[in-house]
Amino acid sequence: MYIPFEQLPDQSRVWVYQANRPLVDAEIEQISSFLMNEMNAWAAHGAPLNASFEIRFNQVIIVAVNEDVNQASGCSIDASTRWFKSLGELIQVDFFDRQIASIQGERILLIPITSIKDFILNANLSEEDFIIPPQTSDLGHYRTQWLQTVRESWLKKYLVKSSV
Repeated sequence: MYIPFEQLPDQSRVWVYQANRPLVDAEIEQISSFLMNEMNAWAAHGAPLNASFEIRFNQVIIVAVNEDVNQASGCSIDASTRWFKSLGELIQVDFFDRQIASIQGERILLIPITSIKDFILNANLSEEDFIIPPQTSDLGHYRTQWLQTVRESWLKKYLVKSSV
């Protein structure tokens, strides 16, 4: 069952879907309507799931489920993956292209994962730049650490150590 995002508790389970391009307003409306309908019928072994979503930067969709009510099962998670495959085909966008999303003002810069080390070494991405973590442990973590600096993320291994 769809419920407002802000009503989900911090321990809710979270999935992050990132589009490979910005979404226009009509697409966001279409996605929102689609997800609300799907979430109203979403269930795990016949038990309704309390779920919601939010869209950030016109490009990142966060899906959350309150597992205190009912836990998402493998089949229900597979169903949500199929939603994003269907949406991708419908609006010609890829939600499974695993690029690194760097925040540049009000926009997202997508960096191919194979180029991330060079981006950092060439100072195109600094340790203070923000990225969107592709995974988070729960909704509370998402709410408090929605963005991470490169220094705080798994990308820190590419930072050049100063020789002081």
